[in-house]
Amino acid sequence: MTRAEPIVVECECEACSGTGLYKSFAEHDGAAVICQTCHGEGKSKITYRPFQGRKRREDVTRVYLTAGGYGITSKDIVVDGKMVRFSEAGCSYEAWLNGAKPEPIKDLHCPYQHTSQWLQNSDHPANELYKGKCKDLLTLGLISDCPGMKTKHECWYIYDRLTNKKEPC
Repeated sequence: MTRAEPIVVECECEACSGTGLYKSFAEHDGAAVICQTCHGEGKSKITYRPFQGRKRREDVTRVYLTAGGYGITSKDIVVDGKMVRFSEAGCSYEAWLNGAKPEPIKDLHCPYQHTSQWLQNSDHPANELYKGKCKDLLTLGLISDCPGMKTKHECWYIYDRLTNKKEPC
């Protein structure tokens, strides 16, 4: 497959709508600053490369739906004294290339994290879990601070039952 040559075009700067100036909550009484995206020119360049198929990555062996705010790896490791079986979560890169959906990292995430908080949506198959547990347990703090994280296996049981183990995304 030969790569098509990229096409470079000039376009209106999206950050400043072509004005070359930026004005937001910090700029008052007629003041503005020079747009840092286009450096005041009001234009930017876009490089368009036609899509010719997904490229392979040689540095990936395992694929996950989300990191959920944590550092992740393809190897099993101990986190806070507990084994996180990364090798049993996600899916192999080859399987993903062939259409497989990654399995959740149940040792690390709760269903709320795994779905990137989509449980809140009323049309999500596991919205009942959000309404019954997450909504009352979550505060403005971190999801990892949720009191239910200690018993996330119970949330996974409910999630799997409600979704029939269907992936949310």
